[in-house]
Amino acid sequence: MMLPVLAIALLLQSRPAVAPASISGVVVQNGSNEPLPNVRVSLARTDATLGAFGQMVAGDHPPADVTIPSELLAAMAEDIAGAAANGGAPPEIVAEQKAIAQLPIAEIEELVISVSGDVAVVSKSAPPIMTDSLGRFAFDNLQPGTYKLIFASNGYARQDYGQRGAGAAGIPIVLNAGQAKSDIVMRMSQVSAVGGRITDSSGFPIAGVPVQLFRFAYDETGQRKVQRAASTLTDDRGDYRIFHLSPGRYYLNAGNLPGQTGANGPSLDLLNQGLSPNANSNRIPEKYTLSYYPGVDDANSAAPIDVPSGADLSGLNMSLRVQQAYRVRGNVVDSRTGQPPASANITLSVQTLDPRDFKSVYITVNYNAADGTFELKDVSSGSYTISATLPNPASQNLPPNFSNMSSAEQSALLTVMSSASASAPRASAAINVVNSDVDGLQLKPSPGGIIAGRFSSDQDASMPAPEFTFLRIQLKAVDGMAPATPNGITAQSRPAGADGTFRIDNLWPGEYRLALAGLPAGYYVKEARLGELDLLNGNFRYLGTDTRMLDVLISPRTGQIDGTVTNSQGQPVPGALVVLVPERNRDRAELFRPVTADPSGHFNIAAVAPGDYKLSAWEYIEPYAFFDRELLKQADDNGKLVRVAESSKQTINVIPID
Repeated sequence: MMLPVLAIALLLQSRPAVAPASISGVVVQNGSNEPLPNVRVSLARTDATLGAFGQMVAGDHPPADVTIPSELLAAMAEDIAGAAANGGAPPEIVAEQKAIAQLPIAEIEELVISVSGDVAVVSKSAPPIMTDSLGRFAFDNLQPGTYKLIFASNGYARQDYGQRGAGAAGIPIVLNAGQAKSDIVMRMSQVSAVGGRITDSSGFPIAGVPVQLFRFAYDETGQRKVQRAASTLTDDRGDYRIFHLSPGRYYLNAGNLPGQTGANGPSLDLLNQGLSPNANSNRIPEKYTLSYYPGVDDANSAAPIDVPSGADLSGLNMSLRVQQAYRVRGNVVDSRTGQPPASANITLSVQTLDPRDFKSVYITVNYNAADGTFELKDVSSGSYTISATLPNPASQNLPPNFSNMSSAEQSALLTVMSSASASAPRASAAINVVNSDVDGLQLKPSPGGIIAGRFSSDQDASMPAPEFTFLRIQLKAVDGMAPATPNGITAQSRPAGADGTFRIDNLWPGEYRLALAGLPAGYYVKEARLGELDLLNGNFRYLGTDTRMLDVLISPRTGQIDGTVTNSQGQPVPGALVVLVPERNRDRAELFRPVTADPSGHFNIAAVAPGDYKLSAWEYIEPYAFFDRELLKQADDNGKLVRVAESSKQTINVIPID
């Protein structure tokens, strides 16, 4: 009986140990090359296997890099485990508990989620360190893998190694077994500041006016949006100063969003009355029309402000006009009865380019149940979505013995009430208030519909079945008429069952485009059909009812492209952005595949959906800027045509586009 044990022990001893790697370098100030002490340096592994947790967070794109320390991660795991242990937990909570339980939390110092949605792991065996008096740092005893270095210090812009612009990815660092990489030189840029004065049309300084710096940027869906960088309020002299800025190009606006009375909504002035030491009854809050530097009404006509490293720019002054108020009138008809409803909740939401902006507007609504007419007062000029929701009795009140229920019973009841509220009949319409009243609107609320579906996979029977719980359908309204969340999602499928079946609730009539989130690693969407309708290659119109099954087929038979980016002299181009651009279906943003070349110019694009593409590279462009029409034309004219077949592997080298 001892022989097998001894044989196993000898076998394990005969395996060569993996030689640890190391990485070291120096941090200096950009320009002067002076060493920078006390810089926090984090080494995060980007190729760590996260299993179901990686699928759980797939599709999440925070507006800035988010760091989750181990303490918070452990607290999240405890909370989710507690919810699951109470009994009666919904399937998604059980799946989340299982996914987090699989993480080696005891070995994780931090998780870093980037704006692209990628997750990197900082290990407790290599925690963040501070540079010494000569700006030096070193990490030893590292496992081979792919890493990124993150640098942060007061007075300097937070940057990844090799990062060339705000929000851009740094250069990935590949460490081989036994490698001692010691050539890292990180040049950090000082933060900057801008300032100016805001006055009214008479030249009188305005206090408490929101001032915001922003950028224009494309997001992961290909939409060009305003990306807020920083904001503040003017002081009693009308002066403002925005600091701790990364170098780069910005735009500036000042004033209030339509319907807004302060930087964070209508309650700001009330809060200031109680919280600000300088607030008193002599301050009369006023709303001012949003204007863009140097004094234009359209964001696309704003002048760029280039902020160099360490700059303190002043004199960015603007004059604002007081917002004018208008009325919006119309009527509500219950589509089920053709009659005015006994009551209706009318809301108005601002359509903004930045999804983080204040959205809802609280305006006095006069509703007449006799004829269904309504009137909204004090509406300033702007673009809005107006909605009418009819009350759903099932979502109104808690039972009198709610406090006597168990936690599981309370959770189940609140889930039912929330579902009932979400399914209440509603209707929406987009309106523009342009310096005049709006009349004649008609809203016809109707109940949301349901679409049933099923996920399936075509992998070999010998492979383990993929996890469907985190896989979700997202429907995005194309016509802008249906209610939507800030990221444009109108409806999303509920967590799928173990057999892959799912349901999309509360879908209102309109035209939609389908997207998927939470795909298992290494899979692609092969088919998505509603009956005979192909939803991968076009939009579909939902009329309120549809009995067809939505069948979604995913496949692990993806392709892979490997290669090197070199310049015209044959030298590698580290940090180049390589993008696989689909030849067809360019409204499917998930088919665009960007990766960053490592220090040797090497890149790898894994899990590619079969199809025809153009492979292109740029030495540097802003994140997701490849969605811009001009850059897409460059890819069409200069990129290499690539055909990716199922389970194929190709090696293709590229030269960056000038």
